[in-house]
Parts: sequence; C-alpha cells; structure tokens
Amino acid sequence: MANIDRIVNVQIALNTTGISKLGFSTVMVIGQHTHGTSRVLTYTDTDQLVDDGFQTTDAIYKAVSACFSQIPSPTQVKVGKWNSEEDLPTALAAIRSEDDDFYGIVLADRTEANVLAMAEWTETHMKLFMTATGDDKVKDASSTTDIMAQLQSKNYYRTAAWYHANATDEYPEAAVMARCFAIDPGGETWANKKLAAITADNLTETEYNAITKKNGNTFEKFRNVSITQNGKVAAGEWIDVIRFRDWLQEEIRTNEFYLLINSDKVPYTDVGIAMVETVLRKALEDGQAAGGIAPTEYDEDGNKNLGYTIDVPLSSSITANQKASRVLEDVKFTARLAGAIHAIRINGSFTYDNLLESA
Repeated sequence: MANIDRIVNVQIALNTTGISKLGFSTVMVIGQHTHGTSRVLTYTDTDQLVDDGFQTTDAIYKAVSACFSQIPSPTQVKVGKWNSEEDLPTALAAIRSEDDDFYGIVLADRTEANVLAMAEWTETHMKLFMTATGDDKVKDASSTTDIMAQLQSKNYYRTAAWYHANATDEYPEAAVMARCFAIDPGGETWANKKLAAITADNLTETEYNAITKKNGNTFEKFRNVSITQNGKVAAGEWIDVIRFRDWLQEEIRTNEFYLLINSDKVPYTDVGIAMVETVLRKALEDGQAAGGIAPTEYDEDGNKNLGYTIDVPLSSSITANQKASRVLEDVKFTARLAGAIHAIRINGSFTYDNLLESA
C-alpha cells in the first residue's frame, strides 16, 4: 500500500522551547545559618522556618517575616545560606549556582563592611540590593562617613538604603521589597507605600532632607497613615526605573533568543529584520501595558507624542561583510518612561467675581 505521506505530508514542530527569566518578583534573604542541606531554602510562610530550626529572634526569620507581613504578601521568599568560613562573593556564587531565579536581595547582616561588599557585588549583576541603618549620622547632612554617604559616593545603581531607627530589630527594606514586588515591573513606585509590621519613624524636615540628600529612603507617619518616602537607589535614580530597565532588557533578550532558536532560519533580509523588529515591538508594547513606558499622547495642537520608536536598518543598507558575519546590528529603540507622581502642588485662589463658563 502506498504511503499517504507522498500526497499529504504533515509535520508539526513543537516550537515551545522557553528561556527562564529572572524572578523579578522574588526576594532572596541572605545570611549565615546551619539549617537544611541546600544553599537555597524556599518558604511560603514563616511557620516553615520554625520547622526548619530557625528561631523567631533570628535576623533571617525577622527579614522573611517582614516580607510575609505585607498585603499583598509574596507567594514565596528564598533564603540563601552564607557559610561562616566564606567571604560574601564565594557564598553568592554558590547560591547562584544552585538557584539564580531571584532579583531582590536582603542581607540579614547589617555590618558595614558586609553591606559595602554586597553593594559592590550587586552592581555587577542583574540584581537589586536593599539595606537599612539606624545610624544617627545619616540624619546629619554634613556626615560623609555613614553607610548612606558611602553608598552614594560609590554611585551604586543597584543598591537602595533605608533609614530606620529600629533597624536592629526590623527589616523595612524586606517589607518594601515584598510590597513592591507584588506589582509587575513598570507598574510600581517605591514611594508612598504603606508597610505592615514596621514602625514608622518620626523625623524632622531637616533630618529627612539630610537623608534624601544622600539618596536615602524613609518610612514616616503622615497624620493617620505611615508611608515610604523618596524611593531612590544610592546613585540617585528611581528604584522602579532600575527594576523596569532590567525587566525590559531580559524580556527583549529572552524573546529574541526564543525567535532564533525556534526558527529554522531568520534570514538576513528585510523579512528577517522585520521578524526581529516584531519581537522587539511586542516587548515594548508589554512595557507600555505594565506601565513603565508611556502611551502615545498628544500635545495641545493634536500632534502625536509616541511612547516609543524603533529604528531598524534595511537589508540593502547593510554591507556584504556585515551580512557574512551573521550578526544584525543597528537595531535601536527609544522609549519614554511613564514615570510616577509622588507629590502634588496645587495653586488656587478665591474671588468675589463671577466665574462664567466659556462656550
């Protein structure tokens, strides 16, 4: 009997190979402990830490508890083990080799040298590190030796420091990280956030200005509500911009890689270049949907103000030598950040005159 494939041949390819993306909503609390055999322990509630032998007075327990106390709370928090005989970079390498699916880092140890070492390491990795200090010197604008001033002087873009008078017992950085990680990258701001189980500080305006001058952050009470203030990394950029930038970079990188590995060939033609552009456009559209990239808007004359633009070369403009390398270059985009409103200033006036609505 003749094979029907001679007439109709159907092949269905499973183009479903995916690339694991960074856990942009996952917090890793790193500290020294002797519980468990793995470098990374994953918890969904604090009772599990007690079951594993942690004490409620342990710094790691307090940091994880601060995460789970938030509303909404994270689905999981990871704990990375730092053995006492190791330096911090060695411990981090071992942690990442076992589980690198995390973005936020909270260091249970607040020793100045370790905080600086963690900040230095984080700057060269796609992570976000947060710490807190109760050192009164950070409230002195003239101080240049406190931890906030040192982090600022290093221009760290991946480290954010929080002042907290009760930093020896509470972990506001873990709390705010868990609270903001409940929101997709691009949709959050780290200022004006309410935190549960964290004591608010009572700062004077002079003290607040001194802290923010060093790009530090605070948690303060305003009338009947306590909220975070500032929301910047040590170098002065907004925390949400750093997180969104990292997310978008990973989104573009993994999706373009997905295109290459699941296509028989992406031709070095206008058609192939358009395939690359389509993937890039989808990532930017997702960035708009998340709230990180501004939508298309209009000025008072009705002119379009685009949220983003993409520029790709035509195949005819690319040299034969460049095509022979099989590397596509000069793919560019520009995107407008949506930003966030942290404060509002309204000017008004009273009058006895009639207020007539214009036709």
